[in-house]
Amino acid sequence: MPKLHTYEGQEGVVTYDAKRCIHVAECVHGLPAVFDPNSRPWVSPDGAGAEELASVIARCPTGALHFERADGLPAEPVPGRSRVILVADGPLYVHGQIEIAASDGTVQLVDTRVALCRCGASENKPFCDGSHTRAGFRASGTWEELTAPAGDPAAEGPLRVICRTDGPLLLQGPFTLTAADGTSAPCARAAACRCGASENRPFCDGSHSAVGFTAA
Repeated sequence: MPKLHTYEGQEGVVTYDAKRCIHVAECVHGLPAVFDPNSRPWVSPDGAGAEELASVIARCPTGALHFERADGLPAEPVPGRSRVILVADGPLYVHGQIEIAASDGTVQLVDTRVALCRCGASENKPFCDGSHTRAGFRASGTWEELTAPAGDPAAEGPLRVICRTDGPLLLQGPFTLTAADGTSAPCARAAACRCGASENRPFCDGSHSAVGFTAA
């Protein structure tokens, strides 16, 4: 369950899900007059205008922060084609029209930004909680062989992320896979490792069975 906090201001409402925050600090660096971890409350929405709030909050890669504008305008642009970014030694950042679903296909979350665990140690699976640092997870953020089926680079539509029980994350739908060095490739679907043990990261190689990985 989310640990949601709400902060109301004249320009709109900022929501913060503490369980999904991994302290990337885009908000703190982008708008220190609004986001100050040393203050209580730490979010003061009236410290900036709606455009500034919307712009900085949209840079939060985990989706921990969202903004609902008082003027009714869209809070952030949502790309028609999703992007999956590999973070070296860290999670998958996903941005787009995202549906997180259980193994049986039941949609559990619809969002525009998420950070997905790929070290296997998060206590908030499928989301990253920063455990990769404590676990000493190492992954280059690139791939040696693109085993995901190539997709139409112009295709658009939702990206469904299916969390296979005790297994990988199945990415279904058009997306661009982007490595930490900026290399990118259009994909139609992929099975992404989330146990941390695959020798073909970011893709699953079946290691979850060998290491006894468990996750709903």
